[in-house]
Amino acid sequence: MALTIAQLRDLVNVNLADNSNIEPIEHRAVELAIIDYLETLQPISSSNIPLNKGYITANNLTIGGVEVGIEIGIQLSDRLRATGNVTGVSCVSIPNNAIITVNLQNAHPNNNYIVKSWYEQVPTSSVLLQNGSSLGKNVFKVVSPSQFQIILKEWTGEAQALRLHFETIGY
Repeated sequence: MALTIAQLRDLVNVNLADNSNIEPIEHRAVELAIIDYLETLQPISSSNIPLNKGYITANNLTIGGVEVGIEIGIQLSDRLRATGNVTGVSCVSIPNNAIITVNLQNAHPNNNYIVKSWYEQVPTSSVLLQNGSSLGKNVFKVVSPSQFQIILKEWTGEAQALRLHFETIGY
């Protein structure tokens, strides 16, 4: 059981007093108490710090090429590119929709996590920014501790050049 901050302060003052002949066991007691206290503040397995983050985009060629971004409704799997904590990404496209499956580098302890996502227009794209106004809200589905799917929707057939940024956060 973790000590309170006052108890931890007392332990430091007693065990690490000036001019003391501290024994390793006393020093270890202080260090372990600090670690225990920190763990109560934010356990790594259930913290609200993003466990995975990155973005997904597309190139104009299967191998290499330049970034042109995701265009919803166009089959992209062989041209998708991911940065960040992603080990694989694929896409199934139908008119005005794209379902992207993302394999995560860092598995969550369970399926209790959310996927925050937002779009960015590829900075070098000549596609009009206004074309993004035809996008619907995206919806995610947790498949496993290391995989999620997200559906992208457009209401009209406008061309887009999108980067899909994401973070996964456990709770």
